Amino acid sequence: MKKLMLSSLGCLIALATNSLAAELGDPAQPLDIKEWIKGGPVDLSTGRGKTTYVVEFWATWCPPCRTSIPHLTEMQKQFKDKGVVFMGVTSEKTEVVRKFVDKMGDQMDYAVAIDAGGTSKGYMEAYGVQGIPHAFVVSKEGKVVWRGHPMDGLDKALEKIIEGKYDMAAEKKRASIQEKLGEYVQLTVSGESPEKAAQLETELIALEKEFGNIMNGEKFDPADLKKRVAFGQKVMKYQQALVSGKDEADIGALERELEAEAPKDFDFKVFKENVKKAMVQRKESMAIQQLFTRYAKAVGEDGDAEKAAELGKELAALKTTNAEILNSIAWTILTGEDIKQRDTKLALDLARRAVDATESRNPSVLDTYARALFETGDRDGAITQQKKALELAEDEDEKAEMQAALAKYTAGGKAK
Repeated sequence: MKKLMLSSLGCLIALATNSLAAELGDPAQPLDIKEWIKGGPVDLSTGRGKTTYVVEFWATWCPPCRTSIPHLTEMQKQFKDKGVVFMGVTSEKTEVVRKFVDKMGDQMDYAVAIDAGGTSKGYMEAYGVQGIPHAFVVSKEGKVVWRGHPMDGLDKALEKIIEGKYDMAAEKKRASIQEKLGEYVQLTVSGESPEKAAQLETELIALEKEFGNIMNGEKFDPADLKKRVAFGQKVMKYQQALVSGKDEADIGALERELEAEAPKDFDFKVFKENVKKAMVQRKESMAIQQLFTRYAKAVGEDGDAEKAAELGKELAALKTTNAEILNSIAWTILTGEDIKQRDTKLALDLARRAVDATESRNPSVLDTYARALFETGDRDGAITQQKKALELAEDEDEKAEMQAALAKYTAGGKAK
């Protein structure tokens, strides 16, 4: 199956946006971290001579990033005893990242940090990279020796680096080829400068003959690549049509067009099901948020007890298995400052369902469940669940808060 599918095409486009100011082999810049969400802190200088680092840039909203997370976790396990430390760096808000990391649990088992700004400048900007996910390998000597999509050869590069068989000259050539590929794809998408695109195509064909399989291990076929680029644009058009609420006739026409033009290794049926499932989840999430907004108003300062009871029944009847939503609502009911009439039994029910949905593996969800148990009078149950949450928690600040709550449950005081 082709490795270079739609998300990879986007990464190639990003490679062409800036000329490179830094090169492989240059000294790695220090990390500039605002906060460590999981693991850490990591200081590159302390590992000089003994540790190899993988600094990966990602975001919670990036689908290819989410796809690569379990792969990074497996590599961290594979290379942990060989002196390799993985870390994911994002510039998003702390609360957004913390919730995401908590939800991922063991699937995201490496250090995660919030960038203060300097890390991105020292790596992404310095190397002219705009697309994510993108990983940089920092050698024991403190130099950036590899960069690229974390699922495109990172594991093989690490093996060679650790064994002392890494060819820096060849890697620099690979990076140069990837940059040319990115520029070629960008020109193909935009339709600008056909002369330049033709020149790059000729150069890439020559490079294919010289090195072989230059497109992330696959053969460079201009005609096939152009088809994939065109197909990718139509896929985006289809997704935009769904989001904007186009009528069924228009969407049906786009689906038939996509199905007829889909590459052989692209399972359109599965893709269609996944997109529509995501749309259903999005609509469900919006509907639940609207329902809870009305509920929160009904139990607020100038609330309506009768309306609150009615809306509370609707919340209890929700069929969703979205643990993040269930947990968020339960926690807000239990602790929200604007909530003046707390339905602790409703919070307990929603929290229990969130625990079931996460199979008792999410410390944040267990923390909420423990709070709900305590507020409904089950002190022993609260202590048991809070201890489970503490065992799973890795963030030190989160652990401290959970420990304080456990102490209150044990003492029998109020959990404020």
